[in-house]
Amino acid sequence: MKIQVPTTLSTKSNTEFRRLYKNQYGIDLNIQEANEEAYRLFSFFALVIENTPKYYE
Repeated sequence: MKIQVPTTLSTKSNTEFRRLYKNQYGIDLNIQEANEEAYRLFSFFALVIENTPKYYE
């Protein structure tokens, strides 16, 4: 992957991610689980972005 994907979130971002995840899915995540879920999400978007024609222009 050419896009660098962070493996951890800042404390503030982690708290916000956990709040949003709880509101959307009704599941409480701990700090490590939130970092893992965020990494999966960022990795997915990095793959999508890297595989669009505009990315290479």
